[in-house]
This record gives sequence, structure tokens and C-alpha cells, in this order.
Amino acid sequence: MRLHVRSFTLTAEPQSLRVGDTLKLRIAIRVDENVLQLSNVTLPDLSGFDSLGDERQCASAGHGTQCLETMTLSPTVPGDRTIGPTTLDAIDARTNKPSRFATNAVMIHVAALPGALAQPLFRNLVKPILILVLVGAAAYALLWNFGRRSRRSMPIARPQPETPRGPAPPQDPLPGMIAALRADRARARVNAIRDELRRRVGAKEEETLADLLARRAAGDNPNLADALRAIERAAFVDDADLEAAIDDALPILDRLTARTTPPTTGA
Repeated sequence: MRLHVRSFTLTAEPQSLRVGDTLKLRIAIRVDENVLQLSNVTLPDLSGFDSLGDERQCASAGHGTQCLETMTLSPTVPGDRTIGPTTLDAIDARTNKPSRFATNAVMIHVAALPGALAQPLFRNLVKPILILVLVGAAAYALLWNFGRRSRRSMPIARPQPETPRGPAPPQDPLPGMIAALRADRARARVNAIRDELRRRVGAKEEETLADLLARRAAGDNPNLADALRAIERAAFVDDADLEAAIDDALPILDRLTARTTPPTTGA
């Protein structure tokens, strides 16, 4: 698009919150042209956040258009986080050259859950488990001693024939797909991994990434949610940014395959 970009900003409210709270991330851009929507907008990396919704609107403002995108996010990990700039690729109408416009970055602080919750958690959950473990250990010791005394009078058991083993569990195809993408950085391989991740979370054909994150299709697996975001960006980014998007996605995919838990299947 050929645009006169007058302002392009990124804001976050609040800038200090706790894990599980709600964050509003707003991207505002003002141009001199009358447009219905803006294309070629690339969002920042939002790993460490769950997406709860995304609203976009463009409206006439004076002699141009004001576009606003509001994303509702929920942080999943504590710490000081820097949300990088959002970018817009367009023809700068002042120079008639392809340009990349970028917003500012924003800093937010995410606090962990209050420490006061740790004591009730220990009292109501951890302490009973410790008691059960100690009781179980004592019972095992008694049974072991009883077994030693009675073993002398027990007849020697004949070895039983070995039970045939069932077929080996199917191999996870994802590590091989990631290795193939690392060797051949083609968009077709990105799309293959995207299809596999969507299959794992039970995505319907009409569901978007925002739909999957809104219904928490990845369950309690934050690595799977981050992988969905990263591969979605790599699947739809411009050809010029494909290499960078794959570079960002590969470490996240490696973290996902390093887990030993079975793949999550969405409801």
C-alpha cells in the first residue's frame, strides 16, 4: 500500500500485573489515506502470553484514517518482559520507496502469584501427600519383612512364559518434520508442521489461531501454545521475512519436542 504514515504507536495497560491477570495491548496507526484496513502488519513475539481476544477497526479521522487493534492477553510466566515493535510494510508516499514502519517497544512487569498462597497450598495439598508417602513406606517395610520370613516355606515357582509384547507405539512425526525444516527452509515444510500442530489440538478447518488460543486448545502445555503462534507467523509472513520467522520458530519447536508428555488433543 502507498501511505502517508503520521503516527504508529504501541501501548500496554497495565504495565505492572500478575500471572493470570488481563493485559490490553493496543496498536494505533494514523495515515492520510482513506482505507478500510491495513495489510502487511506484523505483530511482535507474544510468547509467554495467552491470547484472550483481538479486535480491529479503522475509522475516518479528519483527512485520513485512524486504525486501532486491541489484543487482550494474559501473562503465563513472571518477570520483566519487553514486547517488541509492531511493523508495517508499505510504500512511503513521501519518498515513493518500500519502507518498514515500526512502533515503539513497551516494558511490562509480571509478578508471580502472591507468596501467601504457598502456605495454604502446602497445608492443603503437599502435607497430606507427604503423610501418605510416609504411611506407604512404613507399610511397605512391614510387608517386606513379613515376606522374608515366609519365603523359606514357599514352594519355588516355575518361571512363567513371557507374555508377548504388543506392537511398538507409533513414532512422533514432529521431530522429523522439524529436522526437515531445518535442512530445507521452504514454506511447504512450515505448512506441514502447522497442519500437524493443528491436528494435535483438534483444530477445525474454520478455526483461526485466535479461536484456538481463546478456547485453550493447547490445554496446560505452554510450549504447544507458543509453537502454534510461532508457526502461524512463519506460515503467513512475507517471503522476505520467512527466514527470520523460521529462525524464531525452530527453538520453540525444539522445546516442544523435548517434552516427554504425549501430544495434547483438543476437545
